[in-house]
Formats: sequence, structure tokens, C-alpha cells
Amino acid sequence: MKLPHLNLKYLSIAFGPILFVTILLIGKPSELSPDAFLVFASTCWVVWWWMTEAIPIGITSLLPLLLLPLCGVLDIQAVASYYANPIIFLFIGGFIIALAMERWDLHRRIALNIVKLTGTNQRQILLGFIIATGIMSMWISNTATTMMMLPIGLSMIYQFETILEGPASGAKESGFGKALILSIAYAASIGGIGTLVGTPTNLIFVEFMQEAYQEEIAFDRWFYFAFPLVVILSVYLWWHMSHFVFKLDRSQVPGAREIIGSAIQKLDKIKFEEKWVLAVFIGVGMAWMSRAYLIKPFFPQVTDTTIALVGGVTLFLIPSRTKPGDMIMNWEHAARLPWQVILLFGGAFAVAGSFQQSGLTTWIGNKLALMQQVPFWVLLLIVVTVVNYLTELTQNMATCTLMLPVLAGLSQAINVPPHGLMIAMTMAASCAFMLPVATAPNAIVFGSRKLAIKDMIRAGFWLNIISILVITFYTYYFLPILAKLDVF
Repeated sequence: MKLPHLNLKYLSIAFGPILFVTILLIGKPSELSPDAFLVFASTCWVVWWWMTEAIPIGITSLLPLLLLPLCGVLDIQAVASYYANPIIFLFIGGFIIALAMERWDLHRRIALNIVKLTGTNQRQILLGFIIATGIMSMWISNTATTMMMLPIGLSMIYQFETILEGPASGAKESGFGKALILSIAYAASIGGIGTLVGTPTNLIFVEFMQEAYQEEIAFDRWFYFAFPLVVILSVYLWWHMSHFVFKLDRSQVPGAREIIGSAIQKLDKIKFEEKWVLAVFIGVGMAWMSRAYLIKPFFPQVTDTTIALVGGVTLFLIPSRTKPGDMIMNWEHAARLPWQVILLFGGAFAVAGSFQQSGLTTWIGNKLALMQQVPFWVLLLIVVTVVNYLTELTQNMATCTLMLPVLAGLSQAINVPPHGLMIAMTMAASCAFMLPVATAPNAIVFGSRKLAIKDMIRAGFWLNIISILVITFYTYYFLPILAKLDVF
């Protein structure tokens, strides 16, 4: 029974180099430089392995280190520099703080108290889970957020369907369970849009802007633009799940308050370590938000990465009271950093950088010059739609990496600033809601066995449509106002 699967795996592995060699044998277009053509062929190999996960994503991400120097496009020192990009250390510093929150259960305490505040009827509980999941996903990975919130949601559903309501009462037909589980996944993806550290695709965009245009997108600048969009999409998510797809009523969920209260009680009083992690977390967040106004005038060399690393390192310096002889953060827990994602950053940055340095971006722009005749808002809608549905089937970081140089070329061809197309594309990459393979949160909640694929498609189809329209409209009209970035 394993043979077909293995054959498919081997075919996926073999197709990458076959694709590379085939492109080289076909030969380059006359107006394309040899370096740009080699970058194109190499990128096809890397992206194929990323999309199919033929080998682990982190290992695929090392391919640019092999292919680009061997092809003579860039020397290995130049390629390796992309794997030490400051954006990667911004992610590492932020993730260390997130891991410290997980170690001392601070994230669980915050989430449970948010859910407790919202109420105990079906619609209120759903709103509480959406708010808690969205807020936590802005600061820790959407995967970790989903895995934290899902067991709490499942215990709520079990109480509602089995213990107090009984299987004959219609509780299982109410849709409350499906609405809650799906909302956890969707809120985690939406929440990640809100901050630069919320999802890796945001950081890939920021690095590309720095590399290609020498323009810094600061934490506060992104937040002021993206957070209102998160609120809009989250409010629609709540209405969509509670009024449109599952039509939840206002009846109380028996035992809900007890479940949340019991979970909070298990955490006991807030610990010394939690207080310090919370202080560092708030301090880093405030420093990110106020850097341009309070820090930069006095210390212009301080960046968002500097702030994240100061916060992360601080946690290794404060002794723990609960575990004498240990610190609030130690290497055992820090080693749980998502190294695959860190390597993926390096690979993505190397691919995007090679597009720029080889002139491939310019060539793409020349080929897209005909798009000048298309109204900008139509282009924006097309880009958001294509990325949204492409992400349903592919790894969103790979999609983002591939699209950024293409959109840079398109922006050049139609003579508009790149911000609008790129930011809309980056946000659309986080809004795939229809299939379990689209995002890690979708896959996690589908694994709960409380859902069928048709449930996710039914709920996700219209959510995709609305997110496409909202992102397009919001970027077109509000990007210049809220982020002071030129669109036209």
C-alpha cells in the first residue's frame, strides 16, 4: 500500500531537477540575459520542491546556496548573506518571546480571560474565541495559537453536545461545534496579518522592499494599516459564521462559564515568571510602536530587529523562582524555534534577491508592459484573487516569494509604486479558507475529526470572496491614508 505514495514522492523529487534541465535545454529568449535565465530555471526547481514538499521545506530552502553559485549567478558569500538577513533575527527575537509566553502559560491565561469576558451564549462564545485567537496570533505563530485554542474549544463543544444537552436535543445539528472550530483556524490566519511578526509572509515582503527599493517598512507603519483590516475581517468572520453559515442562536451554552473558570483556576495565581514575560512583551510592543517617535531621534541605529533581540535576550538573564537555578527562558525551550521557517526565510530572500540582481525582474516588467491599459483597481483585484486561490493549493511563503519579483516588474511596467500590489498580495496570502491544505491552522482543525471537507468549503468559499473584495477595496482607498504609502 505504501508503494504508490513512495512512487509519487520519488516523482516529485525527480521532477525538480528534470524541470531545471528541461528549461536549460529549451534555451533562453533572445532578450533575456544568461544570468536571469539561470535564475529562472533555478527558481522553478526550488518552487516545485517547495510546493510539493518533495523533501523537507527547510532543506529545499538551501538549494539557492547550491544552485546560484554553481550556475555562476552569485558567489556563495553573496547568497549566504541572505540567510543572515536582519529580518530573520527580528523573527527569532519575537519567537523567543512567544516561546517564553508558551513556557509559562501566559498566552493561555490571556486567551482564557478574553473568552471569559465576552459571555456564554453561542454567539458570544464564538466572538470570544475569535478575539482571543486573533490577538494571540498577532504575536505568536498562528500554528501555535490554533493548537492552544483548539483543545479549549473542543472541551466546550463536548460539554455542549454530550453532557448537558444530550445527543437527541439537536445540539449537534446546531452547527455550534463546527462554527467554533472553523473560527479558531480562520481567526488565527486573519490575526497574523496584523503585525510584522504575525506571519512569515509579512516579513518576506518587508525584506523585499528593503532589498529592492531600500525602503524600510517599520513595525508601527504596518500595524496602523493592517490592524483595522484585521478588525474588519474578524467582525465579518463572526457574522459570517454565526448568522450566515450556521445561524447560531442566543441560547446559553450550559457549563461554558465553568469550563473557562476551571481552565483559569488550573493556571493558579499569576507567577513571577509570567509577570516578567508580560512586562517584556509589553515593553517590546510599545518600543516597536513608538520607535519612530521616541527612540529613533536619540538612537537612530536602533531597529525593530534590535528591539526584538533585546527583549529575547533579556528573558535569558532573569532567574526563575518556580525553577531555582534556571532562567525564565533557557536554550532547551529556545531550541524549539521553527528552524524550517528560518531557513525558508533565507531561501526566499535569496531567490527574490537573485531576481533583482540578475535583471529578471526588469525583463518580467517589460513583458507586462501591455498591462498599462488595464485600470489599476482591476489589476489589484486580479492579483488578490490569483494569490488567494493559489494559496489554497500551495505553500503561502513560496507563493509570496514567487509573486514579489513579478509584481515589482509589473509595477515598473505600468509605472506605479509597488506598495499597493505587493501589500495586497501579502495579505491575500493569509486569507485562504476553503481547503485543509491551504494553511497550517486549517489542517490542524480538520485533524480534530469534527469537520468534513465540505464544511470547510461551504464556510470558506464566501469568506474567500469577501476577503478578496475587502482587501482590494481597503488597499486601494486606505493604504495612502493609514500607511502614507503611495498606491497610484
